[in-house]
Amino acid sequence: MKEKQEGHTNQHTRLRRAMSVHTPFLSPPQYPNVPQWGTIGLMAAGVICSGIASMGLSWWHSADYFHHQGSYSRGWVGYDVFTFIGLLLFTVFAPVGVTLLYMGVSALLRVWNNTLGMVAFGLVGAVFTAVGCLGMFWGNETMRCLGIFCVDSTKYVEVPGLRPEAGIGFLSVTGITVFLSLVPMGLVMLLQVALRMTGIDRRWLAPIRQKLCVKRVVVVPFAAGAFVLAACWAIITFYVPNSWEYFSASRIARNAQLHATGNYTLCRTARNNFTCPELPWAWVFTRNWVWSDSVVLKMYPSNIFFFSYLLILLLTVTVIRASRAGRRFLKRRCPLLRCFTLGEASFAFLTLAMLLLFFLYWIQAHNFNMSWTGGSDAGIKASERWARALGQLAVALLSLLMFPASRFSVLHSILGTSWESSIWVHKVLGYGMLLATVGHMVAFYFFYGQTGTFPHDIFSIPMNIPMAASNFTVPLISLTTWFMIVAMGLFALEPVRRRFFELFYYLHILSFYMIAPTVLWHSAAAWEYFLPGLTVWFVDRLLRMHRSASTVEVVSAVASGSFVELSFRHASLSAAPGQYAFVNIPELSLLQWHPFSFSSACEGCYTFHIKAMGDDSWTGHLVKLVSERGSSLSLSVDGPCGRVHEFDDYGVVVLVAGGIGVAPCAAIYSHLRRQRMGGSWAPAVTLLWTVRDAELVPMMSHLWSDGGDTSVASNSSLEHSIVSCSRNTAGELPSLRLFLTGESACGTLPQRKIDVSTGRIDAAVEIPFVIGDADPRTVLVFACGPAGLVRSARDAALSLGVDFHEETFLL
Repeated sequence: MKEKQEGHTNQHTRLRRAMSVHTPFLSPPQYPNVPQWGTIGLMAAGVICSGIASMGLSWWHSADYFHHQGSYSRGWVGYDVFTFIGLLLFTVFAPVGVTLLYMGVSALLRVWNNTLGMVAFGLVGAVFTAVGCLGMFWGNETMRCLGIFCVDSTKYVEVPGLRPEAGIGFLSVTGITVFLSLVPMGLVMLLQVALRMTGIDRRWLAPIRQKLCVKRVVVVPFAAGAFVLAACWAIITFYVPNSWEYFSASRIARNAQLHATGNYTLCRTARNNFTCPELPWAWVFTRNWVWSDSVVLKMYPSNIFFFSYLLILLLTVTVIRASRAGRRFLKRRCPLLRCFTLGEASFAFLTLAMLLLFFLYWIQAHNFNMSWTGGSDAGIKASERWARALGQLAVALLSLLMFPASRFSVLHSILGTSWESSIWVHKVLGYGMLLATVGHMVAFYFFYGQTGTFPHDIFSIPMNIPMAASNFTVPLISLTTWFMIVAMGLFALEPVRRRFFELFYYLHILSFYMIAPTVLWHSAAAWEYFLPGLTVWFVDRLLRMHRSASTVEVVSAVASGSFVELSFRHASLSAAPGQYAFVNIPELSLLQWHPFSFSSACEGCYTFHIKAMGDDSWTGHLVKLVSERGSSLSLSVDGPCGRVHEFDDYGVVVLVAGGIGVAPCAAIYSHLRRQRMGGSWAPAVTLLWTVRDAELVPMMSHLWSDGGDTSVASNSSLEHSIVSCSRNTAGELPSLRLFLTGESACGTLPQRKIDVSTGRIDAAVEIPFVIGDADPRTVLVFACGPAGLVRSARDAALSLGVDFHEETFLL
């Protein structure tokens, strides 16, 4: 099994019990040793935070910003320190309150697992749904035409004397956000209650459904759907105002009929009909696509660059991956950068090209706020121009980094990637976003210095010089950005993240929950680029909510030495060999989820093999818990994660495993072996496993006990058998070779003929020997284990020109 973070490893146990929802209403908790007060504390904290957020929103709503009518007086800003504190409380505590409340009630559902737990879970789901529906009322000015359909300026007329900036846009955006976030969450929770009450989830626990199998994803329909959605979103950005301040029905309708032009006289004299988005010397200009008198699509270059990138990526990868040769091409190593595949290198080049064009447009071509009035300058200081351009770049990077952060995104299926294999993209884009953000701030600080307001305007509330009606966002984004730099920058550094992972993780989440709404309020055009990535992430969260709350039946758990074998059935899990899932055991922690690879799916249940990574680690406590309590455990599983490997693209698969790294390799080996023994075509598979721990070997006995000898040993005495293997070809049965590095390991092997050697694997010798004369283009080397073993396997695979995949242990 594989572990992705310190303390997130794999172990071995036997639990036998079924968790039934058909229990008395007030029956005692199924797992009395679970800290009951912990679940109640989470719920109470969620209620308190939600109350603070509501209080903050009421304070903020009392600001003149929401009640001012008529024209603005000179120096009017619409808020003061008191109302700003309300906004800050709402921004910080609203997402935290919702998250804690859900975490508490979902933990209660897992721990109690009776009618009372279901009632509490369903009640919170109903509250989420009801509050979300209130968002439709708050955003009624925009939602009466669903925003995107406000395209008739004669039908949607501005309210006389009431300026849309005076709170209407803010309430609309907030209401829409509340509706689109809380209603789906509430419905997912109510769905879980319905499944449990009707007993459907129990039927889904049938042993026949608990199996590891490779189901090739039909990519074309998903890709076509994603392509259409991205194209539709691009079209919406071509006529909806780029700033939320104008998200009233009348302003959306008026913006939809605007024409982009290079005639700056028209832009000054007829601002209600024309817009001049570029400077006269721009290298690229906006083009109009006239659909009707009411709808004119303004093809902004920045939007064209961003959405063309997404569409080209979807289309190109889908076409290439439609053939076996194309999939192999994407996995081939780049000749110049061997650490990258051709697919990864192409993706990096395309992304850099888009970001370069995107930034060049904003820094050189865009006419910010139509400030140009003639002359050779852009109408704003160079420092402000750099600040605004870097801000837009930061928003684009923020959107892109959300895509690889999704664990179950359909994009992973389309692109043939996985969360753990693309997390490096998330890190690179994240640090790029932080650098652009720091550049944005520094450039504005320089601008404040030029205008004589530095350092007063950094944290002044309100600002000394009102820059716009929305200037309340400036001190808000300053506070949240500094917090983000510490949480996502400092704590994301590898030494800090490794040592304080839980602190890093929750600060990371909290920072994102704070920065996401603040960016949408602060940055013009942010919603156009940020919402696609945010939507993919949110759909992923909804799917994870459903899967992690699904019924789990613990079948068995056994502890042996420092290992645990954990078997279970899951109501909504469908996994493939080589994948993994996140596990939560409330007896150990209500909040910690640890990733482990599926090692098998035998006898109608899924199995994890887990190794303790120290007595004080989470996995060490798991070994102690299983040893003491046996099957009296509660369990939640969130998955599956990881790439679905297409093994039929290969003729030979070589699995290289070290120690507990055998977990994913065992699942793949057993799957391919059953296929071949059942008469179905499957690639020839060889498992090279080096192991030191004696207690682990019998736990993997299913590898050689499914029927038939694994291979022919030269000596019936296993303790002295050092066997020479015959060359493997695609037509032979799978083989298994053990490399024993511990003296006591030999005595634990079953008394049957099996290929055993002593000493470590010499990958440079063993892998070429196994591959033989097979075509390198049809060979996959899959490695999981200690860093040194994986590195030697990678070097051997790259030297032979075969495809290589390594499982990621640490993130």
